Amino acid sequence: MIVPLFLLFVAAAPVQSDASTWLSLARTYAKQSRLQAAVDAARKAEALGASDPRILQGLADFYAKSDPPKAAELGARYADLAPADKTAWRRLASFCMEAGLTDRAIVAGLRGLKVEDGPELRTLLGNAYARCGDWSSAVAQMSEALKLNPYSEDAHFQLAQVFLKQQDFPSAVRVLENARKIFDKSAQIELALGVAYYGERKFAEAVDEFLRTIRLAPEVPQPYVFLGRILDHANERLPEVTARFAEFEARNPGSYLGYLLHAKALVAQLPAMGFPAEAQTAFDLVQKSLARKEDEAEAHYLAGVLLDRRREFQQAAAELERSIQLNAKDPAAHYRLALVYERLGRKAEAEQQRALHEKLSEAAAK
Repeated sequence: MIVPLFLLFVAAAPVQSDASTWLSLARTYAKQSRLQAAVDAARKAEALGASDPRILQGLADFYAKSDPPKAAELGARYADLAPADKTAWRRLASFCMEAGLTDRAIVAGLRGLKVEDGPELRTLLGNAYARCGDWSSAVAQMSEALKLNPYSEDAHFQLAQVFLKQQDFPSAVRVLENARKIFDKSAQIELALGVAYYGERKFAEAVDEFLRTIRLAPEVPQPYVFLGRILDHANERLPEVTARFAEFEARNPGSYLGYLLHAKALVAQLPAMGFPAEAQTAFDLVQKSLARKEDEAEAHYLAGVLLDRRREFQQAAAELERSIQLNAKDPAAHYRLALVYERLGRKAEAEQQRALHEKLSEAAAK
């Protein structure tokens, strides 16, 4: 094996006094996945270059992914030694956010604004304030970021996200509808707008947005998941939703999700009674979903519903019990299990499940 000349040089000079050489060696070792050797070299670089801003900056970058608190410590020392670097405080704020040091990130960001008022720093500050629940400050910072960069899709999205996180859905809708005037083919904006409409209980508009997101980015799973939650509100769009679920299933044969959603849409369109061919198709899809993810509560729930229709009550009860074992907070599963227990003559257990259904339904309504 040919040894790099640089490594031969270091090996021949163990009492190396050049901090930059040790920093370069640390980076080389890191690329070779020799992690302990990389850290040892970085420590030597720090010891020799403790007052050298260039070394401190390089070391902060070196530790950024592997040890964010260390990167924050070094970044703070660099910022104090390099007042002319307008990016120093922004980089320090980023290191602090990665390390979970939110208060220190805010302090660094506010100091940074005195030398560099830009959208990236404003966004960092907005995220820091949002993390600690100071929503008014988060909105103020994200709004300033948007003013500084009005044609940035991410700036619109970040501001909308702050409103969504605090469940201020009307404000999120306002931001996202304005964003759509500029970014009319953005799947990210359409998906977020669908979520905001859903939060406002505007289900028809939410369905439209999720379908539009699918047209723009058919490979993204989130709009399918959201549609699966509001099938009861799809109304005349339900056949279109079912078709989109079937296409997602065909594109993702290894995933449980497509089979589950396709089955759920078919069940939503079944008549009140009986077990037609569509019910058997849905049952087969549920089995395929469970073969790929056995611990999916909703798949067991659908299996229980379909077995109940087929009057196989013992098997239906077992599936619904498994669904509740996986997700005890779903009122619908308790309600269905109460019905099945009633058909099996297990009246006391049926009453217990009805009581749980009522309790969970009341809690969900609050």
